[in-house]
Amino acid sequence: MKRSLLAMLLVSAGCTPDYDLQKEAEPEEGAEELEEAPEVDEEPEPEEIVDSGDTADGSGSAVPDPDLPVAVCDVSPNPVEPPFETATWDGSGSYDPEGHDIVDYSWALVSAPSGSSVRMPTGSDAMRGGFEPDLAGEYVGQLVVRTDDDRTSAPCQVTLQSIPAEDLWVEMFWQHSGDDMDLHMLAPGGTLDDRSTDCYFATCTGGMSWGASGTADDPYLDLDDIPGTGPENINIAAPSAGVYTVYVHDYPGSRYNNDNAVTVRVYINGTKLYDETKTINGEDDYTPFAAIDWSSGSVTPL
Repeated sequence: MKRSLLAMLLVSAGCTPDYDLQKEAEPEEGAEELEEAPEVDEEPEPEEIVDSGDTADGSGSAVPDPDLPVAVCDVSPNPVEPPFETATWDGSGSYDPEGHDIVDYSWALVSAPSGSSVRMPTGSDAMRGGFEPDLAGEYVGQLVVRTDDDRTSAPCQVTLQSIPAEDLWVEMFWQHSGDDMDLHMLAPGGTLDDRSTDCYFATCTGGMSWGASGTADDPYLDLDDIPGTGPENINIAAPSAGVYTVYVHDYPGSRYNNDNAVTVRVYINGTKLYDETKTINGEDDYTPFAAIDWSSGSVTPL
């Protein structure tokens, strides 16, 4: 009260007080101070969860939708060894969040190595067995499932790897059917059509005796295709040192006699080192493709 009276007298006298009249009053002793409300950080947006459709073992599942069935796809064994080891596509893990029965499993082969003639086994069940890759490379299967109330899942894809078990693997296929192409591989120092050094359909379907004792270094012609477009393949489990030469013979007497694109691939220890396509048009001609130097592990186009 005295302080306020003094301020009024000073103002009326034209004097300026030596303290701030606007200064906030000190809180009385014992009074509770009000703390400012702490700032609240905005809650971060939740990260979007993305399902890639693939798992580490190559299996996959479609991105779940609460209103749709879920296709879960797998294939085993994976990898497989061409051309005779088989795999089974498996959709038995598929389910419907609403509890309805899945009545149809629609499998399709959506991708395969160029030149492959293999098809997805037919059926409507979850399992498709007996799939036999005919070439080395990747095969992609796709599954779509349908429930008893006619709801359809998103597609699920899974990749099957086909990897040769033999150290040396040579495969061939061609574009137009009706043109009988024959794959030949010569032993080091061998000559064409020699029955002891040239591996082809007439000499090699049961294997040949090359190199050292035993069969690991002997060649085998696994597949020989006459009316179609291949494939044919020649392989050696463990070749001896030396240079192996690959030819393609346009066998005479075929009903197709025009240009034909022929592809040869060479795999060493499961890795593709050579892939070349040549146009062949000449009945009974021998076309050189590649020289394989096993000592250096290299492939030279011819």
